[in-house]
Amino acid sequence: MLGYFVRRVFLALGTAWVVSVISFIIIQLPPGDYVTSYIAQLESTGEVQEGLEEMLRDEYGLDRPIAYQYLRWMNHLGCHRVI
Repeated sequence: MLGYFVRRVFLALGTAWVVSVISFIIIQLPPGDYVTSYIAQLESTGEVQEGLEEMLRDEYGLDRPIAYQYLRWMNHLGCHRVI
C-alpha cells in the first residue's frame, strides 16, 4: 500500500511540473512581452526615458535565458508580491 501511495505522489508531482511547463510556454507564445507593450504605451505619450527598456528587462529577468525565466516564474508563482 505504501508503494502505491509513493507512486501516486510522484505521478502527481510529475503531472504538476508538466502542467506548469505547458502553462509557461503558452504565456511566452504571444509576440512581445510586458516591457514591449509598456514602452509602446509610453512612446505614445512621449514619456520614454533613455535606458528604461534595458533597465526593465534586467529587473524582470527578460534578458536572461528561458530556463532562468521559468525558474523565476515558478519561484514567484506561489507568492503574492510584485516583482
